[in-house]
Amino acid sequence: MTRRGEPPTDAGLYIAVLRLDADRRIRVGRLGRFRFGRGVYLYVGSAQRNRSARLARHGRRRKPRRWHIDYLSTNATMLGAILIPGRREDECRVAAEVGRLCPRFIEGFGASDCRCGGHLFCAGEW
Repeated sequence: MTRRGEPPTDAGLYIAVLRLDADRRIRVGRLGRFRFGRGVYLYVGSAQRNRSARLARHGRRRKPRRWHIDYLSTNATMLGAILIPGRREDECRVAAEVGRLCPRFIEGFGASDCRCGGHLFCAGEW
């Protein structure tokens, strides 16, 4: 049970941590084709319900590609996720904070429903 105004327990923000083992050229939907260097990527997202199912989907390689993250996650290994309490409207603020630490990788990635620069960041080569 949650308090009034709090998101349900299986809801909130997350940072999915993905590792790409080799350099790849990947088409990301309508954004186009990009060169992803081998390394670790951080993707900031939100789920207002069923966050665990959303993260499980990110971890699967075999799936229909519907969202930007699907194009990367079908080629990468998901190492885990950082769970953050918060609402959908906090997602861009968290992305901005991650952006202070890591460079944004693709302008607009994961941000088709908001006005911020993107939600995918490169944490560096591993």
